[in-house]
Amino acid sequence: MRNLWILPATRHITPHPTEKPENLLQRIILIGSKEGDTILDPFMGSGTTGVVAKQLGRNFIGIEIDKSYFEIATRRIESTAREHYLFAPSKSTYPTLQHQHSFL
Repeated sequence: MRNLWILPATRHITPHPTEKPENLLQRIILIGSKEGDTILDPFMGSGTTGVVAKQLGRNFIGIEIDKSYFEIATRRIESTAREHYLFAPSKSTYPTLQHQHSFL
């Protein structure tokens, strides 16, 4: 069995060369953690994981060796507000998950 996630392409919003899309990290964090859990990103880059963790009510620990990327990440995370939902996010908030099954 195999899962295939189809996510719309997004432009980078920072100068980091391997920036990950927020919608990808939203999906991973929602699947792998609960509100109040701590997310560790030992290669923080521009801080996208920290931004999404904060939006989703998770604690965050980020490690970055490059001072310029660390400063970008710090500014991004500090300026991010936690998203408060009265109800669970609508399906339109998160991209569609498509499953593809193959049997051998």
